[in-house]
Amino acid sequence: MNQPSIIFKNWVPKWLVKTILFLTILPVISMLAGYIGGISSAASYYGLDPTDIQFSIVLYYIGIASFFPLERRFFSYFASKSYFLLSVLLFTGINFVLYSTSNQMIFMVFRYLGGAVTVSLISIVLNLIFAQYHSERSRVLGYALFYGTLLISNAFTYLFDAYIFQNYDFNVLYLAIIYVQIPGVLLLFFSLRKEIRLHQKRVPLFKLDWSSFIIYTTILITIAYVLLYGFYYDWYESTRIWFCSASILILIAVFIIKQRHSKRPFIDLEIYKYRNFKLGAILLMLYYVCKGDLSVANSFFLDEMHLDSYNYAYIMFFNAVGIVIGISVAARFILSKHPMRLIWLAGFAFLLTYHIQMFFVFGSEANVRSVLLPLFFQGLGNGILMLSIVLFLITSVPESKSFSASLSGVSFRFFAFTCSLALVSFMNFRQVSVHYEVLGRTVNTLNTAATQRLQFYENTAAANGASPLKAKVMAKKMLGKAVANHTNLLFARDYYYYMGIAIIFIMLGISLLPHLHYHFRKIGSKIIPI
Repeated sequence: MNQPSIIFKNWVPKWLVKTILFLTILPVISMLAGYIGGISSAASYYGLDPTDIQFSIVLYYIGIASFFPLERRFFSYFASKSYFLLSVLLFTGINFVLYSTSNQMIFMVFRYLGGAVTVSLISIVLNLIFAQYHSERSRVLGYALFYGTLLISNAFTYLFDAYIFQNYDFNVLYLAIIYVQIPGVLLLFFSLRKEIRLHQKRVPLFKLDWSSFIIYTTILITIAYVLLYGFYYDWYESTRIWFCSASILILIAVFIIKQRHSKRPFIDLEIYKYRNFKLGAILLMLYYVCKGDLSVANSFFLDEMHLDSYNYAYIMFFNAVGIVIGISVAARFILSKHPMRLIWLAGFAFLLTYHIQMFFVFGSEANVRSVLLPLFFQGLGNGILMLSIVLFLITSVPESKSFSASLSGVSFRFFAFTCSLALVSFMNFRQVSVHYEVLGRTVNTLNTAATQRLQFYENTAAANGASPLKAKVMAKKMLGKAVANHTNLLFARDYYYYMGIAIIFIMLGISLLPHLHYHFRKIGSKIIPI
């Protein structure tokens, strides 16, 4: 009897198992950045700044990263079916609280708790996914299915958000998530056998390292705060940023000392002795920063191409197709033992192609057709790189330390994701200011083109029934908006230009790294003979 038949009832075919797992995990994963397409709606509803909403997104990620080690103990203690039911009830309760409240503090706290509970659901579903494949292929195909779902969830989320944010208040999103998870949860619950255990043995809940958990969580939250808010407080001109930075260094030192003297460390720091692990960690963070943040292109899609939320959601399905193909190709090549460097180079090449194409799209009269191929290439590159880098990171250490490597990988993704948000905000402010200043010197009454454009706006307003005085005021506002849109377009081109250059250097590094490592070792042996 194979593993799936032990877990699922006899009447459940394999295709239905995979469908059920997809329906179960999709709402959970979508909550990671479920309202990233409606940041302005969330900010308006809670009376917060857009940066506060970004911080709440990161808090969800921190909940996942920090609770991951403790969750393994709970997972191995409870019966799997009961644990799944308990996790679903907690997830539903948290979303109901988020739906019911508009209090800012409660919103932030329960976003974090939502991330912590999400770990439990992800853990259950991941183990069920791994059980569907032969042991030699389970890790690759299991992660392929999971990360494929994670990446393509954006396409479903954008379509979901478009309907919610155009027809209801922001908080209805959480109520909708509760309803959307019902089909997958019910199907999974009734298709599982009565008494199943997805773990080897039951581990009692004693000596849980709560102190390390609190220290680790505090470190991640403080890092996120410094990265996201440092720019707005003028970095180290602010006392609070100095205090937070000093706290991070002290807490990291305390955490490292505690782990080194612990019999059961929260994170096994021995993983950092492995060269491939450090290489994988660096590559994972570089990938997350350079993967092509679609939020930069959003203003172009909405303002210049005049796409509504539904049309934008539909074109994102081309991105999802690229992700599915990229994940499938990467899994095939990894199972065929192709060199990992070639897989990485292919993935970054597709991302570079995306950045180059979008750079020229920003400078032309773009239409929907012109962005479909770039979005496909972006998905293709993301699918290839996400699976290959994560698997390389996890397999770079002995199997006994793979859990710590996986946990650290989640933390690296959190850090890189937060850095990406901070980098976009910083470049947006800096480049828009630079271009606005240049255009401000150009757009004046002595400039013929600016005068003609202003006259055009004035005539248009007058033709729509505005009085001469009101037409002049409206014309100036329309010209100001046109200048603002143009500066945002120039910022987007700058961002994609610099990210394209960064990707070229990453590809050069991947190509030359083995040769450089060989020569460094050769030079070192001559300087320090052994």
